[in-house]
Amino acid sequence: MTEHTVRKILMESLPVLAIVLVFALAAGQFLDHTLEGLKLIFPLILLMVPAFIDITGDLAGVVGARVTSHLYTGELDEGFRPYHLLLANLIAILLVSTTAYAFLGVCVIAITIWLTPVLGPIFPAFGFPQLFLAILAAGVLATVATSVIGLFAARLVYRSGRDPDSIIPPLTTTVGDLLGIVFIAMALLQVGLLFGIV
Repeated sequence: MTEHTVRKILMESLPVLAIVLVFALAAGQFLDHTLEGLKLIFPLILLMVPAFIDITGDLAGVVGARVTSHLYTGELDEGFRPYHLLLANLIAILLVSTTAYAFLGVCVIAITIWLTPVLGPIFPAFGFPQLFLAILAAGVLATVATSVIGLFAARLVYRSGRDPDSIIPPLTTTVGDLLGIVFIAMALLQVGLLFGIV
């Protein structure tokens, strides 16, 4: 069994934390760059984006943690066999992400309708189905993309002999945040172009 010392954990964690810092800065810069355009499409974007990227990062972290646990316990080998266990985890995270983003989409539309008498028309009511689908599709795609990245990263880290628990959860969470911002920005920009808001 691999010995886990404070020094070993630090030596494995510090490089990945440096990489995660770069990803977090890239995510912040991308969000800052696109925020003005997104606020034109949907003024309540500042309320939605934190929840959206938090869900994406959290779900990606769950996938990474579950896979590393299965590798450690021997339920999965280095080739991710038996595949049915891996497939069950991916289907579960897909169902959870679909439910979470559908709920977020409903909440965003409900808040928009609730605030319309106060702030005026925030978003065209006839565009609510497209807005809902944009949130749902962007979230599910970001979760799937991050899960795939997490799976390949977990395999590489495990085969290298390093501790995946020190590397995969922070990496997948931060990549999930970055991809979440990219996917939701692209989806909302498409909705804005569709309705001539941008």
